[in-house]
Amino acid sequence: MSGADQVVTGDRPVMVTQGFYLRRLAQVTLIPGGVRAEVALVPFRTFGAPLRPVVVSAEPLAQQMTTTGVPNRPAEAGNLAGTGGEAKASAQDALLAAEAQLRLELQVLAPRIVRLRLGTPETLRQVQTSEMLAPGALEEVLAATYGSQPPFPALEETATGVRVTLEGIKVTLERDPFALQISSDAAPEVAWRTALDDRNVHGLLCTPPPGLQTTPGEQAAAYWSWAIDPAEHFYGLGERFARLDHRGTVVHLFNIDAWGTTTEGSYKNVPFLLSSRGYGLFMHTAAPVTLALGTPSARAALVCSAEPALDLFLFFGREAREVLEEYTRVTGRATLPPRWAFGVWLSRCRYQSRAEVEEVATRARAEGVPCDVLHIDPAWLAHPNLSCDFTVNEEAFPDLPGLIRELGERGFKVSLWELPYISEQAPRYEEAARAGYFLRDEQGEPIGADFGGPPPDGRKRAIVDFTNPAARAWWQDLHRPLLRAGVAVFKTDFGEGVPLEAQAANGMRGHELRNLYPLLYNAAVHEVITQETGRPGLVWGRSGWAGTQRYPAQWGGDPKTDVVAMACSLRGGLNLALSAPGLWAHDIGGFYGPPPSPELYIRWAQFGLFSPLARAHGTTPREPWAFGEEALAIFRRYARLRLRLNPYLYSLAWEAHARGLPMLRPLLLEFPEDPLAAMIDDVYLLGPALLVAPVFSEAREPVARRLYLPAGEWIDFWSDERLEGGRYVTRLAPLEILPVYVRAGSVLPLGPERAFLKEEAPDEVTLEVYPGAPGRGRIVWDASGAATEWQLLPTAADGWQLQITGKRQIDWSVRWHTARGTVTQAVGYMASAVVSL
Repeated sequence: MSGADQVVTGDRPVMVTQGFYLRRLAQVTLIPGGVRAEVALVPFRTFGAPLRPVVVSAEPLAQQMTTTGVPNRPAEAGNLAGTGGEAKASAQDALLAAEAQLRLELQVLAPRIVRLRLGTPETLRQVQTSEMLAPGALEEVLAATYGSQPPFPALEETATGVRVTLEGIKVTLERDPFALQISSDAAPEVAWRTALDDRNVHGLLCTPPPGLQTTPGEQAAAYWSWAIDPAEHFYGLGERFARLDHRGTVVHLFNIDAWGTTTEGSYKNVPFLLSSRGYGLFMHTAAPVTLALGTPSARAALVCSAEPALDLFLFFGREAREVLEEYTRVTGRATLPPRWAFGVWLSRCRYQSRAEVEEVATRARAEGVPCDVLHIDPAWLAHPNLSCDFTVNEEAFPDLPGLIRELGERGFKVSLWELPYISEQAPRYEEAARAGYFLRDEQGEPIGADFGGPPPDGRKRAIVDFTNPAARAWWQDLHRPLLRAGVAVFKTDFGEGVPLEAQAANGMRGHELRNLYPLLYNAAVHEVITQETGRPGLVWGRSGWAGTQRYPAQWGGDPKTDVVAMACSLRGGLNLALSAPGLWAHDIGGFYGPPPSPELYIRWAQFGLFSPLARAHGTTPREPWAFGEEALAIFRRYARLRLRLNPYLYSLAWEAHARGLPMLRPLLLEFPEDPLAAMIDDVYLLGPALLVAPVFSEAREPVARRLYLPAGEWIDFWSDERLEGGRYVTRLAPLEILPVYVRAGSVLPLGPERAFLKEEAPDEVTLEVYPGAPGRGRIVWDASGAATEWQLLPTAADGWQLQITGKRQIDWSVRWHTARGTVTQAVGYMASAVVSL
């Protein structure tokens, strides 16, 4: 990592050049469901230039080096654990050297899940379950694997160490030098192992084996390093905008207000790494995390947590989707939002008055633009300047409950903005401060939120302390009158601003609370919405951490109004899909900057209306009529199509809820054997059936959009042209066309045209059938998972048969998309049917 190993203490890495790594296996003890090992440590230092690191331990060089035949061997480094000279040890280092060992615990949770913990016995006792894990998830996984009690694993002595086997998981521990390898029968091609062969021309290590890194004046930081494959790719780690494949990078996981979508900063960091080799690594910590992924050495990766114990979950799978399913068994899966959430949301930063909101509602219906949700940003608050205490601005929004009721009668749901900070000037500030509901500074006073700079008016914004049960309940109670008045969803904005020196009611400092805070914040709001509405909660959240997918939905923050930010927004959504798989959206038109051109608005609207959730939002008007008649007509067309696609979108949301699969999918998720798909970040799949290629251009003339189609047959959604995949193609895209392709073997369920979505499933569905390959799927009707199954099969007569099986009676129509044209068949009102072509 730039010549030395790095650990993050805040929003910047701190370099460390010394520590203690695992050197020799001292003792192995079997425990129920796993193994415990005591491993002796050796002090080390990292020398060399930033691009040429050399790891040297306190042992004689002859014990550290492998034979390479190179004559110019380096000189001895001296006593690295001593108390004199350059290698002088801190008191903490001396203590660690005296103890000379760490404890390694490995627990087999399931045939595809292993938990690895590294630390002293004392620090390991402090590692417990947390809000990052779904409630009861570990108990459920263990019960599903073992029943009432995990057995002891089988132990086999080898010539150089021991091998432990349980539930198809094999753990090999080498004694001297210490090494670890873990494999699973569920993914036989994968062996996750330490990187003792990561050596330079002198036979010295380039990457330290797992252990503790030390920095003078700082607590020790536990880390793990492992070998990586030459062709290995790394994905996930939250909503990362800069690239899809993180190999060759150093990534710092520390939540900040990213102030856009084009930098390495992220609102939603997630400590989950997905490898193309068939494993995933979840760093179970709220502390800042640093990962070096094939840099500075291409042979190894390293993860370091800014705390003295390491808690890792390792997941195996033959494909990425299997890894995600296992990961979400532990961290949880998205609740299923109501059907209307997948309609069209209109918003602006900000509607300044009730009259302005009513005007937009009236115009949407008059223009025939489908709209399901109207979002009202901070102007509904009496003190809206980066502050929220739920005191309504009665002058700008008189009788807010009446407005919500009237909009509801016209088919609009209402969303309201919030953030978990309260200004010193807000009416409820003193009440909350006296009750101890805020995070505190070292003097015990409410501490101000970190905005990356002073608030515009210089006034403190105190931060609600969600670790305090009373503060959490108070915040939830502030939502209840509005929810009872009919508010359907809250936009949970911000949440990234906990200062490092903050102190929480549960004893956490800001350093460890910063990343976790958004999870606590969104969970509290999601829960109160569930309590008051009687349905699964729905928020519109900006910040997040591990487990954030449990509280949908998430949106991509504040993109600039240009094509670069648009493309980076997609990249952020793809990475989030592989680390917090669920429901995601972005601001149609971009959030800040000059008003988007009509052409940019159209291209972004097409992308947004073919995304999991769709909201137009920005600092200037984002309603389609603000961009001219052409933009209005194109937006209307895509919005109407979106509402027709609702049965498909709702069924995809059920997959996220039931299986942990994201609605928006990178190509690699559906085509794991395709090496080109592993690198594609400018197109995506909306579920398994639709490949979407946003046009990142604001040109008026048609754009020649070059895109990659994976192997198989694909059908142009608009023209029914059939193309063979496994290659790049070019689609000429006039302004009104978003390149969309349907995978052969797919069936798209389309509902009727509507101005807005109803709560219940449609009674009339057209099945758009794309023969060319066998296929199967399901249409989910409600939150219970009740579904109609479909299967598409070739027949002996060179035809096709569609089998529809279910209990819900629907008025079905079938449209066959063939190479010879489209054939429509009316099936009628029934639950099950067989239709042939």
